[in-house]
Amino acid sequence: MTKTTYSLLLATTSLVCSLSLVSFSRYATPVLAESQPVNSFTSNLFSGSLAIGFKSPRTEGEPKESGTLGTRGGCLTDESLSPSLTPLTPGTVQGLTEHLDSVEEYPTLTVSEHPTFFVYVPETSAKTATFILTDSDVTELVYYTTIELPETPGIISIKVPTDQDSLEIDRVYKWTFSLQCHSAGADGTPKVMGWIKRTEPNPALEKDLDKVKPLELAALYGNHGVWHDLLATLVDLRLSHPEDSNLTMMWENLLKSESVKLEKISQAPLVESTPVEY
Repeated sequence: MTKTTYSLLLATTSLVCSLSLVSFSRYATPVLAESQPVNSFTSNLFSGSLAIGFKSPRTEGEPKESGTLGTRGGCLTDESLSPSLTPLTPGTVQGLTEHLDSVEEYPTLTVSEHPTFFVYVPETSAKTATFILTDSDVTELVYYTTIELPETPGIISIKVPTDQDSLEIDRVYKWTFSLQCHSAGADGTPKVMGWIKRTEPNPALEKDLDKVKPLELAALYGNHGVWHDLLATLVDLRLSHPEDSNLTMMWENLLKSESVKLEKISQAPLVESTPVEY
């Protein structure tokens, strides 16, 4: 074999090996992807500085001390052993019935026409609850529904259906969630309430709404004080990635944070509730 022929054979062999490696890599990549840990959805984000927090929107005067415990009594079971009925509203007096004259000054914000509300429901003998959304003067009914409660304590969501009237921008609404204790009088019915205002996204938020991934969107909502959409986005992510411990940690840290003050229910599970159809 001449030196030229040998060199040509060696080059050909090297080219075939290189092509084989490229081909193998193409088909091996999905296998490697499938073996990624369950936290792969968020693990790449933890190498950066992404954090999920909540900055309270500016209000007139100083926000009041946190108060998330609503009316007690009625059909709640052994309240001393667990958190009571609790609205997921951040670090304000919302939910305290003795402060009805002041909480309207501190509504939680949404940019959604049909927002989602969240309530922690403890162990109770009640089988159903009612959710009522009205204008702030309680003169106009926006949405009313009866909800079948889950058998286990946890955080439930109430979504205003898209076939209902949209919330008007810059208008304050009142919402009430009441357990239906059939053996108790009106004074013994556990209930919580809150105030919500739909707002237009400010220019800094609006320009990014359609450009970012859901987790980054949640961070944007939190940074701009848009509470309901922050929670709804995180809940959707947790339900679609139930084994991702990073999402669980983000959720717990958010609820424990100084601006939110919901540490007592930070580890409560997300549970499903069902509207009652008549």
